[in-house]
Amino acid sequence: MACLFTQDEPRVTGTVSQRWNFSLLLDVFIKLGMRNLRQTILAVLAISSLALPLSACSQESTSSLLGYVPPSQLSSSGVSVTEQPGGKAFELKAQEGEVLIVYFGYTNCPDVCPTTLVAIKNAKKKIGALAERVDLAMITVDPQRDTANILPRYLSSFTDRFHALIPANDAELRSAENAFGATSSVITVDGKIEVVHGGTAYLVDDTGMVVVQWPFGLDSNSMANDLTILLNERTQTK
Repeated sequence: MACLFTQDEPRVTGTVSQRWNFSLLLDVFIKLGMRNLRQTILAVLAISSLALPLSACSQESTSSLLGYVPPSQLSSSGVSVTEQPGGKAFELKAQEGEVLIVYFGYTNCPDVCPTTLVAIKNAKKKIGALAERVDLAMITVDPQRDTANILPRYLSSFTDRFHALIPANDAELRSAENAFGATSSVITVDGKIEVVHGGTAYLVDDTGMVVVQWPFGLDSNSMANDLTILLNERTQTK
């Protein structure tokens, strides 16, 4: 099978390549609207053979990050979303020397969101005192149901350092999504609300640059690895 990497695509090696490509495929299926997690996993398993050959044509990475480092950086600098409680605008970038994890989700999500948030919670436990320099900003894609009373309480079960972001209008949500290349939709089918969203978490530095992306399914050990590297780098550059 021919190598599917283009010249500008990132290269990762061996097991990391296989794991990341599997996770990327899973994230793509989520974005395409396969809402049943079991169906999604089975579908990805059926075509996972497409991902495995990618490692054969990968090159030695110059980075030890286990998430996806995009070939061209995304920036959320200057992009803000309304934070609750309080109603103030929160700019989507980390504090100096820290890392901000940005995630698009919703509190009624039955599988993808809690799976990712638990992994982030466990990753923070693994890095000890460094966790005090990691914030989580969750932007709800379902602002009609995720109110100022609900979203903060939901996030507090995963971390004590969070920003509950509830877009004031559709334009605010789309502006944030565009900054990260994310998409979502909320529709009603036969009286039932259906929400489609991506599963990627984005790690943002204090300039608003996305330094690494965590596709859905990345384990907490890999997340802890990336957080440790990024935070230590920022300690050395202070």
